[in-house]
Amino acid sequence: MKKVLITLPNSIAGTLILKGYKQGFKSNGCFVLEKDLRELQTDDIKRFKPDIIFGYDYGFLFGDNKELTQYILENKTNYELIHYFADEPEGKYAVVDKPYLYEEFKKIGAVSYMWDRNFVDKLPRCSYLPLAVNYKAYRPQEAKHYDISFVGRPLTEKRQKILAALTRTFKDKLNIFCYEKHFLQSLDDMKDKQLLDEKELDIYKSAYRGFLTTEQELANVYFNTTVNINITLQGKSGMNYRVFEVLASRGFLLTDAMDDIERNFIVSKELEVYTDIDDLLDKTSFYLKNPQIAQKIAIIGFADVTKSHSYTARARKILDDLK
Repeated sequence: MKKVLITLPNSIAGTLILKGYKQGFKSNGCFVLEKDLRELQTDDIKRFKPDIIFGYDYGFLFGDNKELTQYILENKTNYELIHYFADEPEGKYAVVDKPYLYEEFKKIGAVSYMWDRNFVDKLPRCSYLPLAVNYKAYRPQEAKHYDISFVGRPLTEKRQKILAALTRTFKDKLNIFCYEKHFLQSLDDMKDKQLLDEKELDIYKSAYRGFLTTEQELANVYFNTTVNINITLQGKSGMNYRVFEVLASRGFLLTDAMDDIERNFIVSKELEVYTDIDDLLDKTSFYLKNPQIAQKIAIIGFADVTKSHSYTARARKILDDLK
């Protein structure tokens, strides 16, 4: 039985992913200890004697506990250091304010897994492994119906141009779920960039629906929405977490075309993709008029996600690689 120490980062997304891996390793018969990196001590490692220390992005290298970092590096022959990257390895979300970590990490000999195939060659001993989802956490219930939903920060010009186009075309059918401060910032941006006129801005303003705090709340929105829109910001070919969340909720997904989508899913059977704004608008219109087709796609997508994209399957892949 492998003993796995899961080191939770100071990151909402990273913590969600590593908690998923905790269940994945447990399902594969491993004994798992979960510790927040801000609370982890060298004595925890000495007592637990892990076979694997599993971290997110640069993990323990970020910590303020220098004694802990030094201990982990000095004793790395006693366990396998494995890091899962769900951010671009040289990007601001991974390195934050410590860009030197990229070169430092390459020297420690850790095994790493990358959510985006195009970044695998950026790190030694790195392999491609898509994101996954704990589909059991997304249990939707019948609730309020939405025509079109977007969940996420409505920031950056890429997202705002798409949301502006959806507002102009579909008026009050658009629903946006995010932090209030991000939505207010998007309102200012839309006005400054003249993406919407005054009348359209009023329509856009009415699209705000608040922030979703739990998997249950997310699942209810995804499941009860005819067309869930995803707009990827990070990566070159990879799928973000939203792809897996929507499918796990039995929701219909219309996402931007990324190379890894077609490698992992059957387009137009398990989900749908768009190539540009015009394509997005055409397909949104089609599925709004044909919700029964969207529902059939959502059912097939859910079946595939539970079979092939669970954390149990991902953890099994990692354990098999170590044999």
